[in-house]
Amino acid sequence: MRLYKPDGNYNSPNTDILTDNVVVSAPKGGQWYTVDLTPYNVVAPEEGFFVAMEWIVSGDKFFNTNFMDDSYTPYGQIMRPTFEFKESRTWTYSIAKGWTLLTMATAAGQHYNAMIKAEVDMIK
Repeated sequence: MRLYKPDGNYNSPNTDILTDNVVVSAPKGGQWYTVDLTPYNVVAPEEGFFVAMEWIVSGDKFFNTNFMDDSYTPYGQIMRPTFEFKESRTWTYSIAKGWTLLTMATAAGQHYNAMIKAEVDMIK
């Protein structure tokens, strides 16, 4: 998992503020999974931050894929979408293209966003 400041082009994720590797695995699919980052002493930037899941994959197929190729087969994890926001808030990253805002919407104008969230405790 990763945490990024929104200091890239168009406020995209850029600076990694969680510099340690945090590797987790949910016990079951379809449920919320909580990761306590208290031991990492992360300071949440005032401008907000992105929570990112970085899938652990290997092999050349994951470097650059032509999704329009008839022989393309998706691999890996799929996140459940949420429609609670009126705007796109989900960014995707690929080595070939960098960060891209996911702008898919339903016919009703609801935007697909990854079902991932952060809860922050304020320490004074």
